[in-house]
Amino acid sequence: MFHGQGNSAARAVAATIVAIMAMAITQPLEAEEAEDELAAAAPDAADRPIAAADAKDVRISPVPEIGYFDEQGRYVVDLMQQDYTYIAVSLETPDGRPVEDAEPKFTIKGTSQLLEPDEISMQATTNQYGIIEFAVVGGEMGLDSIVVEYGEARTEILVNVISLEANAYPTLAEGEGFLSWSDLMQARVRYEDMKLIAELPQAVTAISGETVKISGFMMPLETGMKQNWFLLTTHPPGCFFHVPGGPSGAIEVFAEEGIRVSWDPIVVEGRFEALEESESAVYQLHDARLAN
Repeated sequence: MFHGQGNSAARAVAATIVAIMAMAITQPLEAEEAEDELAAAAPDAADRPIAAADAKDVRISPVPEIGYFDEQGRYVVDLMQQDYTYIAVSLETPDGRPVEDAEPKFTIKGTSQLLEPDEISMQATTNQYGIIEFAVVGGEMGLDSIVVEYGEARTEILVNVISLEANAYPTLAEGEGFLSWSDLMQARVRYEDMKLIAELPQAVTAISGETVKISGFMMPLETGMKQNWFLLTTHPPGCFFHVPGGPSGAIEVFAEEGIRVSWDPIVVEGRFEALEESESAVYQLHDARLAN
């Protein structure tokens, strides 16, 4: 991985990135800055909250952080296939008081995967600003619908799933002999006691320990043009601190001989491990090398 005293800073940076992957993916609202940003977006968030049990009339609205309102006034979030994003909604009374400790109901129609609040955070109800967050993993290309309900209150959020091809990204090699990202992303992952805890599908646990081949995009974790340690993801990383696909859409790769950095898809082969408990990644690939 890292060698020599001169790389101590790089080692620290890389270790921090993996920690961020494990924590920021699953606990976005635990971070003070993220909560402050969402609180600022919530209407009249400074007003004194009201307990959910005491709120007689409630309104639900999306927090306009990552999406947009289309010509019909619908709130839409663009999401690439197999990518992972967080969406927040706020609950408040008609006079603008945030509703605290409410537990809305979430349903989805379409091929995307919905991760409810208790699957991504230790905050399973609305916070003091009336905000609660959930996550979505992009399914097949198309328009999916998410409905959030609390009592008589209801709001709809549309997820516009965009394919890699439509976004002009090269497609990943798949088929016979390849480990399937679709299977990997069926894992349900939660954050608990500074660790990732995963419920793994049988199709994945059945091949843990075997030599596999998989195609993906490289997210470097080291300095230099040759990587001994990196993440393999479902599609090109667009942000250094945002892992595409979430915790089940990335593989931590260890390559003793190193693999040259590439922004195009690569096919790697190595010993696959699926971990039910980990401090860094749910999936790992050891003794990795470029496949022929």
